[in-house]
Amino acid sequence: MSLIDDLQIGLCCGMLLEASLPELIETAARHGFATITARPYTFAAALKAGFTERQLRRLIAQAGVRVTMVDALTQGLPGAAPPATFEPALRRILPPDSIDPPDEETCLRSAEALQATYVNVSLFRGRRVPLEEMAEAISGLCRRAARRGLKVALEFYPGSGLPDLDYALRVVQSCGEPNCAITLDTWHLARSGGTVEDVRRLPPGVIAGVQLSDRIAPPPDAPYVPMSGRSMPGEGALPLVEIVAAALANTPGISAEIEVLNEELRALPTELVAARAAAAIARWRTTRAGRAADEAPS
Repeated sequence: MSLIDDLQIGLCCGMLLEASLPELIETAARHGFATITARPYTFAAALKAGFTERQLRRLIAQAGVRVTMVDALTQGLPGAAPPATFEPALRRILPPDSIDPPDEETCLRSAEALQATYVNVSLFRGRRVPLEEMAEAISGLCRRAARRGLKVALEFYPGSGLPDLDYALRVVQSCGEPNCAITLDTWHLARSGGTVEDVRRLPPGVIAGVQLSDRIAPPPDAPYVPMSGRSMPGEGALPLVEIVAAALANTPGISAEIEVLNEELRALPTELVAARAAAAIARWRTTRAGRAADEAPS
């Protein structure tokens, strides 16, 4: 039996951007997802709509799901890009919290209230700053998170303030806080030139969780369009089994959540997106198991 046979694969909130937090919880449960990530924006919106924190926790418990991560803190850190600088075409496809991002307190409060383990840090369109400056800022965030029993995860990707796995790792190591780790997004790993061996070489226990999608490499001159182009697991060319196995070997017990972002899915109703994601995961598991059996020695 491989490391990934018992892996829980949940649903990333980024796949259901039109869903409220209660809708995300209930939709994930209907389609058999045991874990979810949650947006601090929808947490704040749920409170404005009249939900209490206790009611949201009860809804999560009744649905039988678990919130692994609040996604994401995008402002208030060095190199963060002001949303006002985003071009109009980009602003049209971004969720409202990318244009008016929740502050640190909202992110920490939502993670604490929803009993999530991690607050994800994602510096979309940000610029890389000197390591010492970023590490100092992340260290302060980690200390504030720790006072609430929370951990901090750094999501790296090209064109952001955390551009690649190496830089994110050096921030984790330099900040010196035990509650700091890395979000391993398979799409961003590939786009930043990372490999399975890079994951295998990470120091033990440094991965917070996996965001799972596949990728078909575009032509070299194709422009990058955020929140687009991702494929369902098993429908691209990434060595997903090996990446996930390396992540689990690094940090046993972590979860993975599917996060496939593309134009086709954005046009579909929430219920259909969740159904497609669940079916894709089932196919990937079956295909992976079949391939493993074919490759096993007779």
